[in-house]
Amino acid sequence: KGEHSKGSLIHDNVTDILIVGNLYAHNYERNPLFKGGVRGMIVNNLIYDPGPRALHYNLIAEEWVDHAPQVGRMVAIGNVLRAGPSTPADVAFMMLGGSGSVEWYAEDNLAVDRLGRPLPATARYTTAAAQLIPITRPALPEGVSVSPAVDVQDQVIRNAGARPRDRDPIDARIVANVIEGRGAIISSEREVGGYPAYAETR
Repeated sequence: KGEHSKGSLIHDNVTDILIVGNLYAHNYERNPLFKGGVRGMIVNNLIYDPGPRALHYNLIAEEWVDHAPQVGRMVAIGNVLRAGPSTPADVAFMMLGGSGSVEWYAEDNLAVDRLGRPLPATARYTTAAAQLIPITRPALPEGVSVSPAVDVQDQVIRNAGARPRDRDPIDARIVANVIEGRGAIISSEREVGGYPAYAETR
């Protein structure tokens, strides 16, 4: 119970991260979270029903002790944020927290509330001097192509998961809830039938 439903945590100083084509559904936060000095790209992901934070960057000064803070880089291209039943009305697509600055590039991202109205592109949950530093579009990694944001919802729903043509009932329920705008952040797996018991496969 409590604050446990989270997506991807990318820890301090990790570089060359590429997060592409994922479905983030019903995560309180970390959709994803880049910590201090992280450098990477977030491309063509569908974020549905986040809690108070979707994308966010946070360098926690106390964790760096006597090390000089590094400037991170967050590049977000062609992503979709759709608010759901658990999403606060004032959620922003990207939130800056903590004590470190981050280079920031955003292009063709859609962020809408439950009625399709635009949500803020950026916001902050810090009063420190940390800044979003605008940069020009970096080169994409080799082999990565970007789809327009208007195509991302259908593309992610069609392809998300290890076996999108053979989803188990849990994955099928999550995907259906995303399509229908239902579901919510839960406090226990018992609220949705508990953990499944599957026979061993080979």
